[in-house]
Amino acid sequence: MTKYTITLASTLFVSLIGVLPVVAHAVNTHAVTEHEPAVIGAFPAPPVGNGPGKATVVPIEGHKLPYVVKFGEAGTPAGNSFYIADSGNVAFIPTDAGTTDVINIDSGKIARSFNTIPGGRVAIVSADHELLFVLSGKSLAAYATKDGVLHFKVAFGGNAMVFNSDNSRLYVGGNMDDSIAEIDVSTGEILRKIPIGHSGDLAWANGLVFSANMQSGVMSAFDPVANRIYNLSTPEFDPDFTYKKIPAATAGFMQLAVSPDQKYVYAAGFSGHILRFSSHNPAYLDQVSVGKSGVNKLSGLAVLPDGLQAITTIENRNESVVVDLVDGNIVKSMPGVSSNRWILVSAD
Repeated sequence: MTKYTITLASTLFVSLIGVLPVVAHAVNTHAVTEHEPAVIGAFPAPPVGNGPGKATVVPIEGHKLPYVVKFGEAGTPAGNSFYIADSGNVAFIPTDAGTTDVINIDSGKIARSFNTIPGGRVAIVSADHELLFVLSGKSLAAYATKDGVLHFKVAFGGNAMVFNSDNSRLYVGGNMDDSIAEIDVSTGEILRKIPIGHSGDLAWANGLVFSANMQSGVMSAFDPVANRIYNLSTPEFDPDFTYKKIPAATAGFMQLAVSPDQKYVYAAGFSGHILRFSSHNPAYLDQVSVGKSGVNKLSGLAVLPDGLQAITTIENRNESVVVDLVDGNIVKSMPGVSSNRWILVSAD
């Protein structure tokens, strides 16, 4: 039988508020309350292979310690997750093995697990908290969050998902695909395919779907009402960028994040820059270099509630940092903490 444990990570010396004492091997039974937002992500979650079965929850208010939830078996597909989903104080961890673990964020404990599609490492929860959508490279499936009952399955895969503003449509894309599918959330019907390819991540802002191209460093914005695509060129370029299944790639956007007012979309660049885009008459605006020399390979990204700072992972340093979105200065560092995809867990 698989055992689940939760411990304070010995490498988590710094919270987003300040330096806090670390108690080795202590059990944190109430690290985050439902009134305290946090960021959560699985790490390192490599693109392929087996993961370590760890997820980090980092409180962003108060004086609570970050903590680690262990899931699955280390070195197995059950310990490999990529994009965690949240539903209030509950987080869903989809795994490559075809199981999804449910964490109670209040207690930091695994509440239950249920079977989902094989290879499904990406998840998102509907706004009404009723449905969990799990995505693999080949298919999409919707499950009831309450009991894990399958609602429907669609033969369209990828590695990125985003809802529109009223949650009636789900947009699905992948870095190996040549289009984005628009799916009816209630039925699973594919309504149309939008000719935007190589989606490393998707975001919704101000009525537009933003798609980060994993190969070219071009950001695309799609207007579903006008059926119009805007392709926004950027200076994002990294000659060292490689991706085993995308050998021609010379630039790479990783995770996208949206400002609280939805005026701006940010992209973590593999070159070490965070790029900013306007969602009004969509346009590329500018970029900031994170920290000083030696910082590159940015992956996970989440804008914090103040809209002025973000958390991002620096893969070549095996750490995550809180960064000022105006000047790129590193405000706080978290050695040993990383995630390809961070999500902001809401307080409600």
